Amino acid sequence: MGVTMSACALFSPPVSPAPSRPEITAPPSAAATPEATDEAPTLRPVPSGPVDLIGAADALADHRSYRVSVVARGLVPSSAADGRVTMTSTLIQGDHPAAEFTLTGIDGFEGVGAGGIHAVVIGDEAWLRSGSGAWTKSPGGAADFDAAFTTMSPTDLVDGFESLGPAFVVVGTETKHGTPTTHYRVDPTRPAATDAGMTSGGVDAWIARSGGELVAIRADGTFDVDGTETLVLLQIDVTRIDDPANRVRPPA
Repeated sequence: MGVTMSACALFSPPVSPAPSRPEITAPPSAAATPEATDEAPTLRPVPSGPVDLIGAADALADHRSYRVSVVARGLVPSSAADGRVTMTSTLIQGDHPAAEFTLTGIDGFEGVGAGGIHAVVIGDEAWLRSGSGAWTKSPGGAADFDAAFTTMSPTDLVDGFESLGPAFVVVGTETKHGTPTTHYRVDPTRPAATDAGMTSGGVDAWIARSGGELVAIRADGTFDVDGTETLVLLQIDVTRIDDPANRVRPPA
């Protein structure tokens, strides 16, 4: 199956229909907005209200760079026997956007071996390598990978869990991947959990206390997706936020 893309989606918060996402019926949650300051980041009080997962994922766009790893099952069409799709990526944002990523198990890429696809995107240019094969210049440039990358973006993936926001409770504050965070967990007894179609399992989220960005999420359970009990797995880990070592270069 071919892949169609939009040229600018790679470096901006995506909007997609995501037909395989769990249908969410609870009202969207409100996000607290931190006050701007010229001083060093100040840890905000731990919020006690609903958790805005989409707002937390979108807040990653406020950073110059970060690395992210994703494991998903039941949320993205997969060609893997176990239904899993994985992505690891280094993302550079700003005036000179770039990304380097590896995708495995994603449906829609013909001829991709067990090693997945490796891609480097710098501006409008892109290079592709399948498994351990040779690098080739992509004729369509960055647009050739936007659909796959957008589908695996944190914003697009957490969209299906938006209505779980009121079901989260505070576990406590802790450091996750080197970032001070607030750890939240879904309380399955809250009505919002049932409204979101969650019938078993659990969801944990770690959100940065200074910038409010998503640092990690773990969702593993059964959701009612359009009347079908579906095993869903989502693991997102964001690391090395604004690390000067985050660099993307053309393949040699």
